[in-house]
Amino acid sequence: MLSVRDPEWEPLLNFAPDHVGDFMWMYTVALTDGTRLQAYKHYWNRAYLYLDNEGRAFIYAGKERFEEVNPPWLLTRILEVELEERYSVRQNVWPEDPLIRFARSATKHRISRERSLYVVEQCGFQVVERRRSQNFSDGPDKRVYFFGDDMEGVRLEVVAAQTGDGEFTVIHAMNLRDKFLELYEEAREWRR
Repeated sequence: MLSVRDPEWEPLLNFAPDHVGDFMWMYTVALTDGTRLQAYKHYWNRAYLYLDNEGRAFIYAGKERFEEVNPPWLLTRILEVELEERYSVRQNVWPEDPLIRFARSATKHRISRERSLYVVEQCGFQVVERRRSQNFSDGPDKRVYFFGDDMEGVRLEVVAAQTGDGEFTVIHAMNLRDKFLELYEEAREWRR
């Protein structure tokens, strides 16, 4: 295990862009051949996904060994367990002076920081992922989704990790996907 402080989201964004919000980045591992793996843990079933920068997927085989597996198989296996109620909505709950940072992964889909920030500031309606327990939902890695239009009227989805009261790190932004269209429409009346 390497001592790395900054999360590396690129392997997950390349591997499963539709499921980035389902995982927490945990740590980086260096294999004996020099391959670096990023470890991501699924929020609900707690299963680990190990990815390298080349799109290869691995599982931990015990005794400090990792085995390469078929990537689609691993993703299907990890995503099997889903909660019925996955999201909760909060309206007009926004700190007076929020601290908003941006991870490198926030511009992966060529959405500028300015466009993302505009959606976050104008939204007035946030969607927070539900967790398995109340204690976990208050943790430092809660995901908050913002849906809205940028300055040019382009529909966007922006995902931020809430790291504390009034502290957010934008980790993902892209054009709105169909699966969030209903939430986007619901958020329309709350936009500033």
